[in-house]
Amino acid sequence: MEGRMKTGFPVTVGLLTALISGCASSPERQISDLGESNPVSIAIRESSPVKVKMEEPSQLSASTESPTKQVSHEQAEELPFAEYEIPLLPGSGAPEAHQQTAYSLSDLESLAQANNPTLIQSAAQVEASRGAAYQAGLYPNPVVGYASDQIGIDGTAGELQGGFVSQEFVTGGKLKLSRAKWTQQVCIAETNLSAQYTRVLNDVRIHFYRTLAAQQMVSVHNQLLANSEDNLQTHKEMLNLGQTNQAGLLQAEVDLHRARLKQMAAQNNLEQEWRDLVAMVGVPDLQCTTLKGSLEPTTEEYDWSSAMHQLLENSPEIVAAWERVQHDEITVERERVQPIPNVLLNVDFGHNFETNNNVAGVTAGLPLPVFDRNQGTVDQALADLNQSRANVKRLELSLMSKLSDKYRDYRTARQHVETYRSEMLPKAKEAYDLLHESYKRRRAPWPEVLMAQKIYYDLQAEYIMSQLQYHESEIAIRGMLLTGGLEVPSAPMSGGHIDAVPKPR
Repeated sequence: MEGRMKTGFPVTVGLLTALISGCASSPERQISDLGESNPVSIAIRESSPVKVKMEEPSQLSASTESPTKQVSHEQAEELPFAEYEIPLLPGSGAPEAHQQTAYSLSDLESLAQANNPTLIQSAAQVEASRGAAYQAGLYPNPVVGYASDQIGIDGTAGELQGGFVSQEFVTGGKLKLSRAKWTQQVCIAETNLSAQYTRVLNDVRIHFYRTLAAQQMVSVHNQLLANSEDNLQTHKEMLNLGQTNQAGLLQAEVDLHRARLKQMAAQNNLEQEWRDLVAMVGVPDLQCTTLKGSLEPTTEEYDWSSAMHQLLENSPEIVAAWERVQHDEITVERERVQPIPNVLLNVDFGHNFETNNNVAGVTAGLPLPVFDRNQGTVDQALADLNQSRANVKRLELSLMSKLSDKYRDYRTARQHVETYRSEMLPKAKEAYDLLHESYKRRRAPWPEVLMAQKIYYDLQAEYIMSQLQYHESEIAIRGMLLTGGLEVPSAPMSGGHIDAVPKPR
């Protein structure tokens, strides 16, 4: 009896060791080696539940030789080092995904130029200014009327029965200056129209890249969710084998719930970004679809001096500010000639029934600028001119300050993108490869492989956000800091006392 116990104990220990070894190294989920060659799209697979079942010693041999019901982590899952492209969720009543069209940035820009209502508003301001400029240079209409005098004298029709014609003759070049002033407003309105086009295109580009980034973030969070599911299943196996405790399993469940919430938040963000994009384009009923594009930087790096020079030379806001200065200079000249009196000529004609003769008369007059020489309006025009000149300097300094913030974001984002692309992501990928190879040689536990995979996906998410920040700042710099594609376009000039007259001047 004692001999049989001594002999059976080592055998039992050996059988238990073999069982534990088989359970820990024969799972059914597979992870393949990291691919270096071509970008790959993420495909999410459902993880089937894995149950750990302890076999009886008599069935152990047959169990280990039969096809495994557990996972095998001998292949490494391909960690995508590429752009993600997944379809957006279709709206209610939308056609199937295979019937949808993928939109590129140029497609959306064309739609925005044809449908954004602020472009129609800004173009209408140009036409309104042209109408005002035409009206301001028109000559006053003559006045024609009936004239009579002493009707019924001596039983006659009167001394005079006839008519008159009156005409005001404008002097001092007032009409020419008025038309020049309002023509300058046409130039301002055209500059504002160009700026509004830039605002719309900038906002479309920004929202395009935000939606594209959100589209890719959904794919990353899908992979992180699959990683958390694998981690939870691994902890269940480890709990059955006594390699972890209940606290570790609960933490894995919490991590899975967090990953699921982040995945849902990423999907909600994608839908919200799509709605913002189609609103900016001006086609709110545009069906959700896949966006075609890349977040990788494609332009050469800006330096501060060239970015600042481009902004000060080409900014429509500064161009419009200088045009307002010219407008106010013309306004000063126009108000200075306003006191020059216009000549009012009146010609009357008719028949004198008292003398039975045809008669005519001429009167002419002009106002004398004795008290009102328009001096107050001239002072106002000069003050407006000083404000316009100061506004140019203020605008340049304001744009310089805004550009400084955007250039900081641009440089920071570009540094992040280059570091993630050339250093962090390749090293995280290599770390995963090494850990997975160590796992296959029984030198590293599977949870460490999953952690390396999670770190890589987390870095991929950070990389996408850095790319987005790069594009947002780059578009702002290249687009001369113009945003507000759905805001009401500003008027060429703000109204005031000078313009509050029945006829533009």
